[in-house]
Amino acid sequence: MKYKCAKCGKEYHDDNAPANDGCGGRIDITFDLEAAKDSFSKSQLERTRGGLWKYFELMPLRRQKSIVTLGEGDTPLIQSKRLSLEMGLQSLYLKLETVCPSGSFKDRPICVGVSRASEDGAQTVSAASSGNAAAAMSTYAARAGLRAVVFVPEDAPAGKLIHLRTLGARVFRVHKVEEGVDPTTTLLKAACSELGWTPTPSFGPFNCFQFEGTKSLGYEIAEQLSWSPPDWILFPTGSGGLMAGTMKGLWEFQQMGLIDMLPRPVVVQPEGCAPIVRAFKEDQDPLEIRPWDSNETIAGGLADPFPWDGDAALKYLHLADGKAVAVEDALIEKYLVLLGKLEGVFAEPSGVAALAGLEVLVEQGVIDRSDSVVVPITGSGFKDLETSDRLTPPVSLIGPKVDELKRALEEA
Repeated sequence: MKYKCAKCGKEYHDDNAPANDGCGGRIDITFDLEAAKDSFSKSQLERTRGGLWKYFELMPLRRQKSIVTLGEGDTPLIQSKRLSLEMGLQSLYLKLETVCPSGSFKDRPICVGVSRASEDGAQTVSAASSGNAAAAMSTYAARAGLRAVVFVPEDAPAGKLIHLRTLGARVFRVHKVEEGVDPTTTLLKAACSELGWTPTPSFGPFNCFQFEGTKSLGYEIAEQLSWSPPDWILFPTGSGGLMAGTMKGLWEFQQMGLIDMLPRPVVVQPEGCAPIVRAFKEDQDPLEIRPWDSNETIAGGLADPFPWDGDAALKYLHLADGKAVAVEDALIEKYLVLLGKLEGVFAEPSGVAALAGLEVLVEQGVIDRSDSVVVPITGSGFKDLETSDRLTPPVSLIGPKVDELKRALEEA
């Protein structure tokens, strides 16, 4: 493996590579793909079970005994029937990340980050997040026997904090002291620097090792579609790590001769927080993406005003002729309800945002109705019960009589 910072250019090797080098850039990891060919073939991969860790040789761990796992990866890829009919599409597939151990795709990167931290002798891992990344880190820290410390915004929803506390994490709400500055990431940097903790949020510039775990999503899509990638993959996007990591995995498979083409990626962000969409359309310098000035959106998991992995996302948008689109919250809410009602998949708003982007691009004629499309459904609806409660009819109260039942059914 080779390690080189995407921002300052400093190089490392496997024995001295840190999670980050403090310059604000992500340390990019390059694998010897020619050597990896000896361990990977279509027939061998199809015979091998084991979820994410079947791709161990393409993950930044040195010893298999360092793996911290709860069975992540190997999530279902289902062909949509009723929803695709509703949208007028011929070939729509849904990748159900809702079944990951902590309920979101964040388990893929974070399990790798925690595994490497444990391998390197860490005692404490830390993150700045009240959402899926914090839940994943706390989950795998508990599994590994490490202390987890999480910094959350002062107004973080109480429901989400219950999950973290139940997993044994020490959770601290952090006051905002300066507009435009995230107090949680500020404290994360300072605490990790002064106390020797390992930063393990889902942002590549904070931890380069965890970024590699998301590649497994791309690997699995290639395998599950019998080595014929779709025309398009649409990604609900916050900081950019999901899209960039998945596309890196598909690019590696292409370089190894396992697939012939890359699918065209689409970054989908809510209109209330769309810095990568704006950067792509304005052709901004990938290392100088302008932060968004707010984060007002129903899709809280995508509200990243500063897209930490936006440079990598822009790289793959250009490499694979991708697109970027911002969508209204109302359209996100529409697909939260439709996905549950038509496909039986219960997801949070952030997890369905890409379906809203799919509708927009189909209506614009960018995506043809005959194209093959994959959409990862990235987070469980149990992450945000309040939104689903607001968008669905209230429960009726009736007596134990059939005539009352009939009247209630007619009123509905």
